[in-house]
Order: sequence, then C-alpha cells, then structure tokens
Amino acid sequence: MATINVREDRTVNSFEELASLIQPFRKDGEWIFRGVRQSNYELIPKIGRPESRRAIGSGGNLPYDRNAEETMYRHFERSARPYVKHVPANRLEWLALAQHHGMFTRLLDWSESLLVAAYFAVEDARKRTHPPMIYAIKDIPLAPANKHDDLNALDDVVMYYPPHISPRIPAQTGLFTVHRDPDKPFAPKNVVRITIGPSPLTLKLNLNACGVHKSSLFPDIDGLAEYQSWLYKWSEHMRYGD
Repeated sequence: MATINVREDRTVNSFEELASLIQPFRKDGEWIFRGVRQSNYELIPKIGRPESRRAIGSGGNLPYDRNAEETMYRHFERSARPYVKHVPANRLEWLALAQHHGMFTRLLDWSESLLVAAYFAVEDARKRTHPPMIYAIKDIPLAPANKHDDLNALDDVVMYYPPHISPRIPAQTGLFTVHRDPDKPFAPKNVVRITIGPSPLTLKLNLNACGVHKSSLFPDIDGLAEYQSWLYKWSEHMRYGD
C-alpha cells in the first residue's frame, strides 16, 4: 500500500495509481486537496497574482493593493444584496459568496476529496507546457469565529468552511484557505504535490465513470448543459432508447 510523507513530490500515471492514494491520505489525518492545470502554478489567490491588476495605457502588471481590494469589497457588499436570498453574516461569508461568483478575493478553493481535486486539475485536458498537478496539505488552523470580520488579525493562512451558499459547495466538498497576505505564495509545511502524468483526458474519462464530472460538481442547468456537450464531444453518451 502507498504511504504518505508530509513533504514529497510524486507522479501518478494512471487512475489506478491515483486511487491507490485515497486510503493512505484518509488514514493519515485531515488532508485537503487543490487541483491546478499546470504544475508551475503557485498557491496564490487571484487577487494577489501579478496579472490581477493592469495599468491603463501600458497594460503592464500592477502590484496587489490592499486599499483597492477594500474598495472592491465594499462595492460588492453594497451592490450584491438585491441578488442574494441569504445575506452573509460577516466578511468571510461575503468573500465566499464573491469568490463563488468569480470576483478576485484572498481565498483559494480546496476540496476534501482527492478525486474532486483531480477533476479540476484535468478539467481542461489540453496538452500544456507543464503537466496538471494536485496539491495536498494538512494541519492548517481554522479561522477563529471571532475574527471572521477582521481578516488582517488572522494567522498567515487559515482554513474556512463556508456556509452552503450554493449547491456546488457540498457537491465539491468545498472549503477555502484565507490568506492574510494574498500576494505571497503559500508554502505549507506539510504538502504533497502530485503531478499527473501522460493522458490527462484518460484520467478525466475515468473520473467521469466514477461520477466525478461537470454535472455532479456543478449541480445546476449550466453544469448539466456543459457536461452533455462534453459527452457528445467524446462520444461518451449511453444509448438513450431506440
């Protein structure tokens, strides 16, 4: 049986090799997983990435700006209220909602499921300069409830379980890390980096056979429509009547 070291790099070349890691991870503590499309992607939230701000005119990258982040957050909180059924109770809930709908935030998406993370790693299964990869980390402290409104008082990186503001969160067994300094790459002490070897499309097809696919992870009509198109593309539909 495979064993898990708390700091290692490994490669999986098949679904069987990936599946062989599920039990060791389960037995070795509370690991969480994040799939990335290229192995050179660092653990930096969107708002802190170099390309998240651009200069008008030159188009050059601008550095992360905490004041501009605060301004964006306030505009979102003020303007989003007519569109939400459940009004978030604190800043972390607001950020989880904003992240869910695509706004740049200091949150990073993770899953409690290795297979869900694998899906996001190979979701776009084109050949790239660097292969897809899964980050696995553990022993990240939880964000204290009394600091959900004061993110600058948090430890460097903490874990946050959001309320189920969308069916996607429980479907993906989703959670977030919250980054006090979102422009700095997160380098956790306990990390396993799992590079996905050749044929990411084959892995995606095998995940589909296990029920891990666009429609199951995005349980809404958009996810369903995109999933059906993907099945059509690869001739993976089961026969429907005569």
